[in-house]
Amino acid sequence: MSEEEFALLRDLINREFGIQLRGDKRLTFHTKVSHRLNILGLKSYRDYYEFIISDSSREELFRLASHITNNETYFFREKMQLDVFSNLLKEIKKERQKKNQNILKILSLACSSGEEAYTLNILAQESGLFIWDWDIRIIGIDIDKNALKKAKGASYTKNSFRLNGNIDIVNKYFTAEGDHYSLRKIFTKNVDFRHGNLLDINSFTDINDIDVVFCRNVLIYMNDSAISRIIKNLYNSMTDSGYLFIGSAESLIQRTDLFSPEYNNGIIVYRKNV
Repeated sequence: MSEEEFALLRDLINREFGIQLRGDKRLTFHTKVSHRLNILGLKSYRDYYEFIISDSSREELFRLASHITNNETYFFREKMQLDVFSNLLKEIKKERQKKNQNILKILSLACSSGEEAYTLNILAQESGLFIWDWDIRIIGIDIDKNALKKAKGASYTKNSFRLNGNIDIVNKYFTAEGDHYSLRKIFTKNVDFRHGNLLDINSFTDINDIDVVFCRNVLIYMNDSAISRIIKNLYNSMTDSGYLFIGSAESLIQRTDLFSPEYNNGIIVYRKNV
């Protein structure tokens, strides 16, 4: 892959998804996508670029993006953030009750194979706050169709767990099937996974009034313009005073006036400004 060819694909990805690829990633990028040229019978990366931009279905564009995103995830990741999420559920319930609404809505962005979305659902259900006539709805969005297929199947290997020997979580919420663990149906039936691009407002069609958004370890890969667009899309999809969780290495401080930081047990959570 020449420097010029890399620049063509790098700029395309940046333009369409806001993802920044550094020059030192050229060899890694080449390794990840070279097999697509063989499959498609193309002779060069320029031919591949032309194929992508002429593909009206945009299938290859999304396939390309899926090769450069980091799909590493696991259940109950970043426990301190999850503890804060659990502690906020009582306040969120009170806000809903003020509106005579018995619904909790959570959005998991760049949800990959679903571990985060299902974790949030488990925590919400196990809180005991949303029983009887309460409705919990979880939506996960990702650009990788293969990851979403795995998410919908809700069957995982040991790589999806970091339990330090604590097998109780697996035994409580999953059914062992050979070397896979299937999440119990009670924790999957109210979770919806969708294919989408976080920069595209159409990916947020009919997504509104969200109480909590998890958008962790996404913005760190984005350019400034993309971050602004994503934050605006999130703002418009959330309920008044909704909560936004981002990665521990990410920050919105002095970047936007749409959200304000709140400090909770050493963790920063962003609150939608009204």
